[in-house]
Amino acid sequence: MRKNIRYLSVFLLIGIFLSWPIHSLYMRLDQPREEKQLADLDQIAQELLTNVKKGDLEGARERIERLAVRFPNQHLPIPIRIETLNAVTQSILAAKQSIQSPSVNEEQILWHATRVRVAIDALRENHQPMWRSYYPSFMTQVQNLQLSAVERDFETFRVQFEENQRLFLALKPAMSIQLDEAKMQTISSAYEQILKEMRKGEKDWQIVRETLRVLNSELQDAFVGGEKSAFTRLMMRPDSPLVITTSISVAVIIALAYVAYRKYDAEFHST
Repeated sequence: MRKNIRYLSVFLLIGIFLSWPIHSLYMRLDQPREEKQLADLDQIAQELLTNVKKGDLEGARERIERLAVRFPNQHLPIPIRIETLNAVTQSILAAKQSIQSPSVNEEQILWHATRVRVAIDALRENHQPMWRSYYPSFMTQVQNLQLSAVERDFETFRVQFEENQRLFLALKPAMSIQLDEAKMQTISSAYEQILKEMRKGEKDWQIVRETLRVLNSELQDAFVGGEKSAFTRLMMRPDSPLVITTSISVAVIIALAYVAYRKYDAEFHST
């Protein structure tokens, strides 16, 4: 019996170690043509961002040219709104113009490259997109804005708001791919309302604070709300590594149980 338990443990470990490679191979073989093409675009976008960070503008020009040519012909595996498709296209074109312009500084080029990178990633990665990784930075900025609004420190508030709005505009094309239109409209309207108040000679800080509370709530839901059940959805998929691991484990247990039963039955009849 102890020998059977050892065999069971060994086979279970083998099954667990093999489940992930099997899962990865299955995903590659089963991947639709559109998703393979999108994976190539995602790799180009990553190389674009890497080139920009390294200061390799020649390599960045080559990558953005390839994206500009290939993206319009890309069949997307998920349906998106025409406004969102246009936003992603415009982000690629803006990055192309930025990289080719001799007067644009490195910080602007990096901003454009980042916007393209997270947008292409959002088209491909539905469960853990890159734009959600900016959650800590984003919410820290919003909290700082709320503090400045309470203190009515306009100059500090202006600098912080410009920084936060710039980050939002970088992530906006990617966010619009995975958030519904109403959510994006609410968030955009909050930024427009704050910008409107900032342009006034006499600021209504009460409106600014109320708008920031709405913005904070909407952003919390946008960044975190979509991840609440992401793990559950992933694990319930038929191609999930957990499902494959469980299936292998069950199969091994059944096989060993059958062998143990036959061995016990043979020993029982031989006595």
